[in-house]
Amino acid sequence: REIHRCPHHILFMVALPWHNEGWSGWRRHLSGSPLKLLVICVMQIALLFIGLVIGIGRAECKVNVKNGSDVTVDCSTCVRHSFVSWQQIVLLVLGLVIISIGIMASLFRSKRMCRIYGLIMMVYAFIVGLTSLLTGLDSVVLNDARESVEDPECAAEVQLMVTTTRINAVHGPGACRIQPTHQRQRRHGAR
Repeated sequence: REIHRCPHHILFMVALPWHNEGWSGWRRHLSGSPLKLLVICVMQIALLFIGLVIGIGRAECKVNVKNGSDVTVDCSTCVRHSFVSWQQIVLLVLGLVIISIGIMASLFRSKRMCRIYGLIMMVYAFIVGLTSLLTGLDSVVLNDARESVEDPECAAEVQLMVTTTRINAVHGPGACRIQPTHQRQRRHGAR
């Protein structure tokens, strides 16, 4: 019988000796907290790609605030983005790198990697939560600007901008909420 010598196969042979045990080895190794962490990471990857899809087809218009209360939209600056921007690709790659730390922590049962992942995700949750709050406040201003637009084509672009902003304001905290809080349960006789 010939053994494949691919680099990823060698990595799994050395680092994950239980991979040859079949499904029962994977289930036994990924029970409890490592399985929960792996599920969280998979959900985060799904939400990362959902956020990427939400950004496709968005509209951007310049909004002017005059005298502190008059909100107007410059319809000549409205642009509809039907592609993924380089900023979104950078965020996607960084997100995948960070989430891969969590996946590796669950597969290798590494407390150190889990701590690093947890620290990074706490900072991420703070930044995303704050950004979502500011985006939610921004949607009120955009809604006022939409009411002042008389041109139907421009009004449609502004409506798309308002809708995308509201979805982003809700999606961000949703990505932060899938981080469950666990209480460690002590069993009888355990230290």
